[in-house]
Amino acid sequence: MTFLKPLDLIIFLAFTLLFVCDYFPDNPLVYKIPKNVVIILFVGLFLTSFFIKRYRDTNRKLALKWQLCSIAYILFLMGLLTVFGGQSASGISFDNGFLWIGFLISSIEIFSNWKKIKQSKTTNSEETHVK
Repeated sequence: MTFLKPLDLIIFLAFTLLFVCDYFPDNPLVYKIPKNVVIILFVGLFLTSFFIKRYRDTNRKLALKWQLCSIAYILFLMGLLTVFGGQSASGISFDNGFLWIGFLISSIEIFSNWKKIKQSKTTNSEETHVK
């Protein structure tokens, strides 16, 4: 996973902390790290990452990998915390319809971007053969 930068790993850590706090509200970790601090950290890192990547020449393929990795990690984390006996206090669970609608929209975007990447590869290879 060479496409994950340190900032991305910190974002995943913030996701993990938020999910653990949500699925296990009685965990002593929740009392040691205030939830507001984690939320502010997460939002700040996400916005920083967004603006840094927005003004850089981003690779569509790396962005697609980031989206896929993020969705897979969230689903894995939800499954793992559910298996460990946790239950979401905010309703972020596998039986939440809004969650699946969000994943469906995200999947459509991923598929659309994948088609664009695939199409640009075929266009580039055709241009190479013509020259």
